[in-house]
Amino acid sequence: MGGSSSSSMGDMPLNGTASSIIIGEYNAQCSNDKVESATAMLTLWGNLIASILGAITAPLWGKISDKYGRIKPLAAASTVLWGSNAVVVLIAKLPDALSINWIYFAYLLEGLSGTFILTMALASSYAADCSNNSERNVALGWLHGSMFFGFAAGPVLGGYVGMSGGHIRPMLIFYLALAMRLAGIIFLVVLVPESLPYDSACLQPVTTDLKHRLSGVSKQTWIQKARNANPLAIFSSESGMEAKSRRNVIALAIVNTIMFGAFMGAMNVILLYSEYTFGWGNKESGTFLSTVNLFRTLATMILLPLAMRYLRRFFSTSVVNKQLTSCDDRLDLFLIRVSILSDVVGYIGYAIAPNGALFTLSGVLAALGAIGFATSEASMTKRVESGHTGELLGALGFLQAMARIAAPTVASLTYSWTVAKFPPLVFWGVAASFVAAGAATFWIRPQEPSDSGMKEEAIPLQDQ
Repeated sequence: MGGSSSSSMGDMPLNGTASSIIIGEYNAQCSNDKVESATAMLTLWGNLIASILGAITAPLWGKISDKYGRIKPLAAASTVLWGSNAVVVLIAKLPDALSINWIYFAYLLEGLSGTFILTMALASSYAADCSNNSERNVALGWLHGSMFFGFAAGPVLGGYVGMSGGHIRPMLIFYLALAMRLAGIIFLVVLVPESLPYDSACLQPVTTDLKHRLSGVSKQTWIQKARNANPLAIFSSESGMEAKSRRNVIALAIVNTIMFGAFMGAMNVILLYSEYTFGWGNKESGTFLSTVNLFRTLATMILLPLAMRYLRRFFSTSVVNKQLTSCDDRLDLFLIRVSILSDVVGYIGYAIAPNGALFTLSGVLAALGAIGFATSEASMTKRVESGHTGELLGALGFLQAMARIAAPTVASLTYSWTVAKFPPLVFWGVAASFVAAGAATFWIRPQEPSDSGMKEEAIPLQDQ
């Protein structure tokens, strides 16, 4: 954006105004150490604000969805996130009227929305409500695949808009993004039925319920307040979860968080490394991202359903008329371990790839790891009642938000310290993190159909 004042983004060597910046073009006045440093600090503090607030609000949104249904909280959180994007567009549209510091308000709104982590958590809760155990992996796989398809199609759409007039109207792509997000919210509210049945007559209005809760909190001791505010309370022994199920849920949460952290940590470094080592530009980086995310989409939307269909017979312990009568943990565990193995091989491939083609092939291998995200989340939701699914995935969102803060920081610092001597070291570290996630899977103990923590029947849609 360039900035709106010299105090925030350095002295402007041209006319000193942000309107001198041409969006989408090379701007010489931005290519100096002061601008680079200010941009890095702005991004750092902004991400910290969004991630910390997101970690706090995600479990709260999850609990709300368990009580008031999935659609309303998901629409509300998405609307707040839309507001965050709208603020960014306004800053870019009116750079001389709005200070660049308004960007922190956008990060604030993003954090209050729970970030994209909360969106995926509530969507996954919805899918869990609508599917039984044997279908849960496929349902969540489709959700994750849709997200990865968006990551793959986004750069392509942006490039198409740029070639078809975006260079004349550089804000067009941002307006299009706002319109698409708004259309998604309207579609959600108008056409998507609620998945979690509840008696609206027995529910208090949200404002009344909030006042009641705040009144009750004021009468509690500090110990009681701390216990009730604990975002990870569902993992405690007081959650009411059967001991074996709780052990497995904790182990799966650890595995999922490590995988998510490793993925987030490596994301920016991959682009920096490829540009530094192979001389890639925006075109090559965009092609790489689209290719890898396309294979992630194929892995979760095609390969995962095929694996669930044809491998189930080799892991099932109880089959009646060729239909599995209970959740088969062994198959879930096998898929998680295979996906982790593909990540390990892929990131080692990143480290040793001598050219861009093999580097991209390594990304394709690592793309199979996307199956592990969907499968681990699905396996977790099979061990709690539907009335606590939102709380569970909200707690997982808290862990992922913490990983979003720590992992990119560690990976970026490691790369900056070693880029002159041994640039691929960070990929070896990420591979080691996936090995640790694989080791954590051995803490998981497959449950039998008779275990009290297992549930099979899905809750039907409210409108059905």
